Formats: sequence, structure tokens, C-alpha cells
Amino acid sequence: MKFKAKVYVRLRAAVDDSAGNAVRQACGRLSDLDIEKLRLGKLIELNFEAPDETYAEQEIVRLSDRLFSNAVIEDYECNVWSVNEDG
Repeated sequence: MKFKAKVYVRLRAAVDDSAGNAVRQACGRLSDLDIEKLRLGKLIELNFEAPDETYAEQEIVRLSDRLFSNAVIEDYECNVWSVNEDG
């Protein structure tokens, strides 16, 4: 079976996002929006094959926990769905 997945990785709320703060400051120089808080994250998109949906979800969670995110400072959210042969 063919699957797609999206994994969203974000810094935990208690962790300072210095890159997000730098982007927020740059936004202030380019726009008149009053941005109080800006946090950056990662989006990982995958197209893959697996024998079934349960296995697909388990493997994406395992990859997210062990590779895509740093469990000490980041949280992640996974979305996995099956696709037909046309995509």
C-alpha cells in the first residue's frame, strides 16, 4: 500500500526559539504588523510504501521519535494516510 505522511516538529514551549526571535525582529523591519511571538518549526513530508496502515503509522512515529525530532527539546505531530496508485 502507498502512504503519505506529514510530520510537524516544534520546539517545546519552555525552550527559547532564538531563530524565531530573529525572524520576528526581521518581520518588524519589513512590515508594520505587531507580531508578539513567532516560533519556527519543521515540516517533513514523506511518500512511502508499507504493508498496512497500522505498520505505516508505527514506523512514522518511530522515525519521528528517533530521527526527525530531538525528544529533549521538541514535540512532534504525525499525520499518515493511504493514497491510491494515482497519488
